[in-house]
Formats: sequence, C-alpha cells, structure tokens
Amino acid sequence: MKKSLRLLWSLFVLFALPEAGHSGESAGKPEWDKIVAAAKKEGSLVIYAELDPDTRQALTSVFGKKFGIQLEFVAGKSAEISKRYLSERGAGLHLVDVFHMGAGTAVNIMKPQNAFVSLEPYLLLPEVKERNAYLFGEVPYLDKDKMAIALIAPYTSYVAVNTSMVKEGELKSYKDLLSPKWKGKVVLYDPAIPSAAAGWAAFMIGKAYGPDEGTTFLKNFAATQPMMIKDVRQQVEWVARGKYAIGVGTQHAEISNFKMLGLPIFMQRFVEGGNINPASAFVERPVNPPHPNAATVYLNWVLTEEGQKTVAEGMSSPPMRKGIAVKGIDPMKIVKPGEKAFLTDEEFYHVQGKAMNLAKEIFAALRQ
Repeated sequence: MKKSLRLLWSLFVLFALPEAGHSGESAGKPEWDKIVAAAKKEGSLVIYAELDPDTRQALTSVFGKKFGIQLEFVAGKSAEISKRYLSERGAGLHLVDVFHMGAGTAVNIMKPQNAFVSLEPYLLLPEVKERNAYLFGEVPYLDKDKMAIALIAPYTSYVAVNTSMVKEGELKSYKDLLSPKWKGKVVLYDPAIPSAAAGWAAFMIGKAYGPDEGTTFLKNFAATQPMMIKDVRQQVEWVARGKYAIGVGTQHAEISNFKMLGLPIFMQRFVEGGNINPASAFVERPVNPPHPNAATVYLNWVLTEEGQKTVAEGMSSPPMRKGIAVKGIDPMKIVKPGEKAFLTDEEFYHVQGKAMNLAKEIFAALRQ
C-alpha cells in the first residue's frame, strides 16, 4: 500500500512540475493562454499609429498570422491621432486599443490628459519582464509612471559631416565645433523649432554638459556664426554636396537618404555620446480599450524577440532588445560597444522645451 502511494506521489510530482529547463517559459502560462484565447474571441485590435506603411504591413502579417487577430490601423502624425483620440473620448467613445505615438506628444499632450495607463501590470511574459534583455538593462519606459515603452534604439548625434571635408579625428568632442577652422563651414537648423535641432540643444544642456556649461557652449557656438536654415532636406544636401562641411541639428533619415546616393556624408560621433531616439516607435495603452485582451497580447508580443525583430525590420532600426540579428540596418544607427548613449525620456522632453526657449534667444541674431 505504501509502495503504491509513493508511486502515485512520484507520478503526481512528475506531471505537476514544469518541464525541466523551461520553468521560466512556463511561468504564468495558464493565465497567458487564457488571455490569448480571450483575445482571439475579440478578433481585432485597433491601433492609432505614426508608423510607415511597411511597418504596419509587417505587424499585420506577423502578429495577425500568429494569433488570428486582425489589426486595424488609423495612421497619422502623433499630433493628429492624439487630437482625434481626445475628441472621440470627449464624445464618450473608446475606439482604440494601442498607440504607437511619438514621445513628445505622449509626454506633453496625452499624459497630462490622463489618456494612458501604466503598462507594467500588463507585462506578463517572463522574457518581456527580463530587465537585462534590453539595451540599458531596464525595461525602456519613457516616463517614471511607465506609460510608454520604447521599441527601437536608433542612435543619433544630431551632427552630419562631409567626409571629404572633415577628416577622421578632427571632431572628437562637440566642443571641437567651436574651432575657428570651421567658421563659415557649418550650417545649423534652427533649434528654436521642434526638430532634431531642438533635440541637439536639449542634449547639450541636459545629457552632454548640464544647464550651465551647456548654455555657455550654445552661446559660444552661436558666436561662430553658423549659417541658419529652416529646410531639413536642404541643410543635409548642402553638407552632402560640399557647400558646408558640417551640419548641426540634422535629421538622421535625411543623412541616410543622401548617403545611399553615394555622397560623402556621415553622422559624426562624439565622446560626450548621443541620444537613442525611437521617434514614433513607442507603445502606449489607453484607458478602457475596446479589446483589452488583444491589447495585452499585442503589448507583450511586440516586446518579444519576434515582435522586436518585426518592428526593427519594418523601421530599419536596431531593436531595443539585445541579441537580435536584423539585416539591413544602417551602421550609423547602432550603438557601439562602450559608447555613451542616453534614451530620450520624459525628462528630456521637458528639458527640450527649455532648450528651445533658450535657443530662441541665443540664436536670434542668426535668423534672417
């Protein structure tokens, strides 16, 4: 009798415990399976997104095929979709499940309107909650309230150089831009306008030097009298074609466009480091989504290796998760081992507002 009881107990333990080597994967699996089943019954997921058509198509194809959930996108600029959502909510309508919205709009417009919920309670998969899986050793939240998560990690220094005019090693620090050698050879996008240039000014007074030293740097840079411009493409084309040696406050996408044409332009890297700016590739969840289970499944999936690779390939940018091989990524966008890099966060966007006001005053004499 005792022998039979011992045998039954052994069999119970054998089948009750998770499979050896897979305990992490199996943790919470019944709960996850229940949510996935409920999400499939909901059948669809509505996403308001500032994402390009290729990325939307990739997400629809991979996620939809995996879970049998139809993705319905409402595409537009972050400012447009935020206005649309707030208008709908004001009318008592809750039509969206997930946002892919730029950080500036999320921080400055949506969050103050209590449009988002904290995402942390909805992260269920062990691989998604694993902090060391991400570039900075933390789940890459935009804000301290954990209402938005960055999905990609494109590096930028905001400075482009013509490599036939600026030799390797001539620019090591941002302060090297102050050298008399570059007088008359620098074109600056107006940093008082919401743009990459405003991000550059914010980086100077925030991450690179701090408020006092950063302000002094901006004043000294203005004293070199760079050419001021308000045309994003024209600025980069002038650098690419050699009219100017250096462009400050440049957009990475424009640099890549001219680089693909075979022109001698590249993004300069500095010892002070640069920013990781995911642009619109953040994920946010609104209050009262119409398909809450599908929203939870999507939020978790988009942070898995498969989801990260799908987004990264769609946007041609490095994923936020480490160790994911993605083909065709511009090397300029990838953070090098040991290189300083800072994630644009909520604090950064508050600093950017101050930087733009400061830039309006400091660079006033350069505006035509």
